[in-house]
Amino acid sequence: MEILLDWKNIAYLFSQFIGYLVGLALIISGIRGRKSNIFLGFNFLFLTYSSFIIWLITTGYFVEFPRLYRTGNFTGLLFIPLMFLYIRHEITKKPFSFFWTLVHLLPALVFLVDFWPIYTLPVEEKLRLIKSEIADPTLFTQFSQSRFFPANFYTPFRSLLNAAYWLLSVYWVWVGARNTSNSKFAKEWFVWIWIFLGLQSMVFLPALLLKWIITPLSAYYLAHLSIVLLNLVTGVSLLFFPKLLYGLDKEQYEEKQLTRRSKTEMLDQLPSNKIEEIRTVIDRVLCQEKKYLRQGYTIADLSKDTGIPSYLLTFYINKNLSSTFPDLINKARIEECCRMMESGQYQHFATEGFAQLCGFNNRNSFSAAFKKFKGITPAAYMKNLNN
Repeated sequence: MEILLDWKNIAYLFSQFIGYLVGLALIISGIRGRKSNIFLGFNFLFLTYSSFIIWLITTGYFVEFPRLYRTGNFTGLLFIPLMFLYIRHEITKKPFSFFWTLVHLLPALVFLVDFWPIYTLPVEEKLRLIKSEIADPTLFTQFSQSRFFPANFYTPFRSLLNAAYWLLSVYWVWVGARNTSNSKFAKEWFVWIWIFLGLQSMVFLPALLLKWIITPLSAYYLAHLSIVLLNLVTGVSLLFFPKLLYGLDKEQYEEKQLTRRSKTEMLDQLPSNKIEEIRTVIDRVLCQEKKYLRQGYTIADLSKDTGIPSYLLTFYINKNLSSTFPDLINKARIEECCRMMESGQYQHFATEGFAQLCGFNNRNSFSAAFKKFKGITPAAYMKNLNN
């Protein structure tokens, strides 16, 4: 399949990229803490997918994706209810109920059951149906294969359903804006959500007005354009204004901002007793227990052995010891190696033996570290001792 990359298709594909990127980012942030963002994330994914299906119909590329036949309406019945659930949770802060969430998804589930025989058709049969309808987008979206409802039931029903959820969303946003009118923190979110709802209304509003104002085909194209704009405007704003991800939760936003402060800035304020405590623990683990003699010993291992976070250890080693972790460990290993050589108990050891005994992975890294800290090779150091 060859896609004509004119400015329209480039803008469309970019909106798809933004929609999927923002949707996945929101779902991940929801899994990590803000549960309401999961609904917003799936809203973006379903909205973007519906836009993809419309694009396939408009361009005629649907013949290349017959397995996706009749999947667009399923996601089209989901994205506005999910947006409503997100808004209601942000305003009321009530916990989500599995039962009531499932109730809002019932229309999509009914559609899934209704068209299940179509979903299970062989690819060749789906392709035949696509070719018979693809020339006329309004015919394509009449859903004439319904088992439970008459032809052209789902398109107006979806528009009415989306309009009802949109009105409920507007009501909750209006209630929330009135109750938080003095909160400067909430203003950005309310501006963003009003823009979102304004663009979202154009997805279903043309279909409701088409009998009086515009033709069905014009309404179809206007809905497609509105979804593209919705993805671009609201998606890009989420990427550049991460504060919007926290909705009306000022405390969580401020807590997150606090943890994002420069760690160096925070560490500069460490009291002297804390610095002394870190020094004591590091000396115990390295000088007394000699953990550095373990091959492959890392900063994560030192953190585990000392109970001190890795970033704190790195800061202490860099600032207070004017060193790096690898240099600190390798210098301790070389000093231990010199003590072994000076004891006279390891005269039969070759360079490889000392490397392994002191925690180095190989002879080359051992020799390089030895020369760096002692200025000569291990063999020359042993020779000087013997002399």
